[in-house]
Amino acid sequence: MSAIFGEIGTLPHGNEEVKLRIFGDEFYARYETLDGYTAVYDVDLGKYCYASLENGLFKSTGEDITGPPPIGISPHLEESVIRRNFTNRRNEIPTNIVIEPNRVFGPNEGLLKGTPITKGEVKGLTILVEFSDVSTPITLNDVDEMLNGENYKVNGNHCSVREYFEIVSNKALIYRNHVVGPIKLSREREYYIDELFIKEAMDIVMNELDIDLSDFDSMKRGVVDAVNFFYAGETIWAGSLWPHNFETNMEYNGLKIHSYMLTSLGIDASSLSIGTFCHESGHLLCRFPDMYDYGERDNDNDKSHGIGIYCLMGSGNHLNGGLTPSPVCMYLRNLAKWCSNQIILNNGVYTAKHGDYKTVMKYKTDKDNEYFLIENRTALGLDKYLPSSGLAIYHCDIFGSNEYEEGTPARHYQCALLQADGNLDLERNINPGDAGDLFGEVAGIVLSGNTNPSTKQWNQKESGLIISDVTKPGMNIEFKVKSAL
Repeated sequence: MSAIFGEIGTLPHGNEEVKLRIFGDEFYARYETLDGYTAVYDVDLGKYCYASLENGLFKSTGEDITGPPPIGISPHLEESVIRRNFTNRRNEIPTNIVIEPNRVFGPNEGLLKGTPITKGEVKGLTILVEFSDVSTPITLNDVDEMLNGENYKVNGNHCSVREYFEIVSNKALIYRNHVVGPIKLSREREYYIDELFIKEAMDIVMNELDIDLSDFDSMKRGVVDAVNFFYAGETIWAGSLWPHNFETNMEYNGLKIHSYMLTSLGIDASSLSIGTFCHESGHLLCRFPDMYDYGERDNDNDKSHGIGIYCLMGSGNHLNGGLTPSPVCMYLRNLAKWCSNQIILNNGVYTAKHGDYKTVMKYKTDKDNEYFLIENRTALGLDKYLPSSGLAIYHCDIFGSNEYEEGTPARHYQCALLQADGNLDLERNINPGDAGDLFGEVAGIVLSGNTNPSTKQWNQKESGLIISDVTKPGMNIEFKVKSAL
């Protein structure tokens, strides 16, 4: 899934478009005007109107948001019964796809169910799609360069999608895409907010283009590895046009399409950014779970930021406007088996090298599923736009859930960033990351079982991990580890 947290998007508004601030994902989203008033789409008027609350649910006031807010309406309204709307939205998803949400529990040793494709040369099929009323000036070559280019820096992107996965996987995964189109759909864009277009688009591709789907089955299992759809125009943060990935049951010439990804092209070539495509590809290929908190899954109703901007699979895909997405964090890189250099931390002095994506630095507990990881997240390279700089220290449990911000033995994150300032801003939903999160230069003890945050296990048993004498952020950060057990 692709969640956003207060970013500004463009949505249809009668015969015009309107800019709203958006919070949520394709299952449940909340919209606000730029001055903070909650908006809902009024079906009868075909426009966004100011919202009021009735029995804990949003209700349209019938007042167009382009005018002044009604007297008595407060800004930043939130529904108190989100779960009902979340369930309703899932039930509204078109029946030609099979829903398999990217749950925050990882049933496959921390990953989503299905076959992870994390190594080798993989080719995805990417289809450019236009609507009957919306075309695109973006060319096939523009998209091909963004996905496959060498030393790609267009629009300020840090690299191409292919280069991104080569970097974070230490060249274990070579992901290229064959780009086709644009193809023209039969209906106008607004129609496809409520009607998923992937079957219509695939029928056009298979009937009109010379495509052999076996070229996109790297494991020769009769299943296409990845099909990606880019639609014309700005991102529509609503309905079936919300950027997402799902599972489907389409089949052509004996080849099955189990998974797909859908996102937008933007207005012109200057809109192209790699972040969302990389995030959704993390689900599609690597079976990475979302590392943020939906607030509506695994029997949890409270919102939090999960790992925040410190991982591609949190909200890090939005860093620098998606041009410089955060790397896949060490926790997920290790699950993907991209880390060939395994360092088990015990008593000693260690050096964490920035951008050393082949290395995992792990401190074990008495449980195989629970451990601590340490990596250098100095604000360089893919980390350039992080608000903090220094050591990232993660408390991990592959049986945890990124819905569970409580930090109790039964309810805790799958991968929790131990925030240096001890404020728990990620868990408290204060922000997705700030200057106090990472560990900079400190003489003496930085972390132990008696500090805040602490290195105790989730059951409050001592892990024995003591970290001290951290040097200043840079390409190399030294630190000491002592095991008190």
